Parts: sequence; structure tokens; C-alpha cells
Amino acid sequence: MNQLSFAWAGSLVPGKGHYYRIQSPVILIEYDNTQNNANHVHTAVRDLTNDFGRDLLKEHYNESHKN
Repeated sequence: MNQLSFAWAGSLVPGKGHYYRIQSPVILIEYDNTQNNANHVHTAVRDLTNDFGRDLLKEHYNESHKN
């Protein structure tokens, strides 16, 4: 895997808002600390190969409608 990206937005000073994102074709990681004087963190981690669960319709077609 050679497609890994890192992005930063915001301050480098403690107590100031900042955000970063790490992304590849298979994973996304976000860290957001911009609320309440950078005293309230939100994070997200997503598996981009299986985002929000299984693709049941695709599985059905692959198993039941083979050419």
C-alpha cells in the first residue's frame, strides 16, 4: 500500500483548535479538536473496504446470480 495521506489543519499551539486526517484506500482516521478552546475531541475510524457494514445485495448477486 503506497497511497497513505496525512493532512493537518489548525494550530500547533496547545489550547488552540486543530484537526488531522490519515487516509489510505482501506482506512480513514480523523481527529478533530476544535471545540471549546480545543478541549473537546471527536474521532472517527472507518474501514473503507467494508464501510457501514456488509454489502448484502452484492453478496446475494455473487452467490445466487452467477453467470
